[in-house]
Amino acid sequence: MRLLVTGASGLLGHKVIQFALADHHEVHSIYREHKPILGNPIKLDLADHDSVSKTISAIEPDAIIHTAAYTDVDGCEINREMAWRVNAEATRNLALASSKASCHLAYVSTDYVFDGDKGLYSEEEKPNPISYYGYTKLKGEDFAKEHAKQWCIARPSVIYGWSQTIKLNFATWLLSNLSRNKEVKVLVDQHVSPTLNTNLAKMLVEIAERNIVGTLHTAGANRVSRHEFALRLAEIFNLNRILIKPSKTGEMMWRAKRPKDSSLNVSKASELLNNKPMELKSSLQMMKREASGVNLQNLQ
Repeated sequence: MRLLVTGASGLLGHKVIQFALADHHEVHSIYREHKPILGNPIKLDLADHDSVSKTISAIEPDAIIHTAAYTDVDGCEINREMAWRVNAEATRNLALASSKASCHLAYVSTDYVFDGDKGLYSEEEKPNPISYYGYTKLKGEDFAKEHAKQWCIARPSVIYGWSQTIKLNFATWLLSNLSRNKEVKVLVDQHVSPTLNTNLAKMLVEIAERNIVGTLHTAGANRVSRHEFALRLAEIFNLNRILIKPSKTGEMMWRAKRPKDSSLNVSKASELLNNKPMELKSSLQMMKREASGVNLQNLQ
């Protein structure tokens, strides 16, 4: 199978490529700034319609896994033009090109398409984003549905894990601070479905291999507060839980609103996929096993 993966050097993209190569697929790794270490690297501006069209026409992929995104929620609120180009316009270009090439498009969206008033959202519930980040990701969903012939919208929540870049995610930020005996303030009133990048990457490769069509919640299997996640991570990594201090969303100096409960119902993915959404304990144990050779105190 010939795969094209965007965001190839990112937290999720590099894992997708790793597992796709393990399954003996031909992988073309799309990047903008940081050259990936796996696959056939191709530098490409996804917001450039003509370049995207020409690249996909030349490669003729069987499937595209679109992981590239501008995920800084406050940054999207401030830099709206960039957020639109990266999250919405790029997805439209890929959807149009995928239709022309008659290939499957798997688009990685987000739990932030929901307002957070309910929690444990199913795929059938109507999105209602409360931030510009969520809005641009939802428009990406709309463009995938409108322009791609075969599409799958995969919604994760709070992706975490080891990355090939130095950029921290929620879990590695916690590990960096706790390993240096630094206190961290973590929200007790925001609930999510934390998603290990390894688990999500395996689900995405399976979706592409099986040409699965429709919307699918591909998050972790458990709804937890960020505070509970931090406590359980500290327990698995044998770090001091006392350093984790509870805080509330009202104390945050955010530019953008965040949903208070954007947790996702993953029963559909659990029934459909062979690589199922993992329980939090198993995910954290896997992350610890993957930490071989990592010096937690050197995380920045």
